[in-house]
Amino acid sequence: MASYREVLRGNVLVLTLNNVIRQLTLFVTFPFFSLYIRALGGSNRVIGLVNALRPLSYMFLYPLAGGVADAYGRVRAMVVSGYLGVLIFLLYAFAPDWRFLAAVVLLAGIRVIQFPASSALLADSMPRDVRGRGYALVTALPSFVGILSPFIGGYLISLYGVERAMRLLYALTAAASGLIATISLRFLRETLPQRRGDRSLPRFLVDSYRDFVDVIRALPRGLRLYALILVLAVFSTGLSTPYWVVYAKDVIGLKPYEWGVILTALSLVFSTLTLPAGLIIDRYERRKIIALCLALSAIPILAFPFSRGFHQTLLILLPIAVANTFLFPAAGALMADMTPKELRGRVMAALGRGMLIINYRGGGGGGPGMGFFLTIPSILGFLLGGLIYEANPLYPWLILAITTVVSAVLALMLRVEGED
Repeated sequence: MASYREVLRGNVLVLTLNNVIRQLTLFVTFPFFSLYIRALGGSNRVIGLVNALRPLSYMFLYPLAGGVADAYGRVRAMVVSGYLGVLIFLLYAFAPDWRFLAAVVLLAGIRVIQFPASSALLADSMPRDVRGRGYALVTALPSFVGILSPFIGGYLISLYGVERAMRLLYALTAAASGLIATISLRFLRETLPQRRGDRSLPRFLVDSYRDFVDVIRALPRGLRLYALILVLAVFSTGLSTPYWVVYAKDVIGLKPYEWGVILTALSLVFSTLTLPAGLIIDRYERRKIIALCLALSAIPILAFPFSRGFHQTLLILLPIAVANTFLFPAAGALMADMTPKELRGRVMAALGRGMLIINYRGGGGGGPGMGFFLTIPSILGFLLGGLIYEANPLYPWLILAITTVVSAVLALMLRVEGED
């Protein structure tokens, strides 16, 4: 049994360092993105619309992203995406209104090439019997460093206002994206040989989409069932994620810095417990751990809309943070277990990294957890979220709780069929 020190080396170490940098920049903006849209003139319905554009922009590029990861190389895709991020985050910083911001969100879809690549590279770089610890480590260390990220964001917003603070944070994120790309170029090591051969670019594009369809048709039953769980997760995430901070401000009456303090406290819990959780995940059946965490999360989800005040809200969200410490790494490890190495780029382009989490921080609709078949339910979730929230602010959390329980039942039916 490898120790955490043996897991944290090579590509895993570099990817963890990159995630630390993101925690201190991009992740500071996530909880307050909905407020930024409002500051640029958007309504509650516009919040849902702008968030829906992120998965929409990814949808048609995922098959190409998977092909790039399996043919041109995981590292090359990540480096190109990182340097593109410099321009994109600067556009976020200088957006004059919500319409321009929406256009930038749509343009940012080109960075989707990094997600299947990073997911596949991470899975390739960890032996099967330590993946629970590996995913826990890659999650916990950046989260621990970024514990103060929500508080920093809330404090800056309280000090300078939403618009000015978010512009500053996105400028810092642009610089961080360039740094991450440079680190990746210098230190990451490719795990698969490039297999493009003599194919022309048009031929490669056609083959990427054709091969993508063939891979999806050949998915084992376990992955197809897991895909259904992921579809439910991203749909309910789209409905609820943008409105945690909105509900906390408008109904519960929390100030931005108070919401930032709550997220900081929950991040501390998450970071502290994730490493011990990784040991448990490698010892017991991952599907049962996932089912238990999902089922137990439904109760505090239902309780959140009825919370009043700072302390009550913190206590209600605390069990969700604890569940996430097991849920997040267990889901990623299970996805890697079920996916053959030579197909990981394309499978993870279809289904993402397999990440499951109750997302109260914001920032949903993208990242390595997203995949081609998850974009449509994510888009629908975001588009319907604004309408549902305006119809009745309680409904997003009711739907989230119901889908969480259904997913728990489905998780118990999973069977791991893939082998490395």
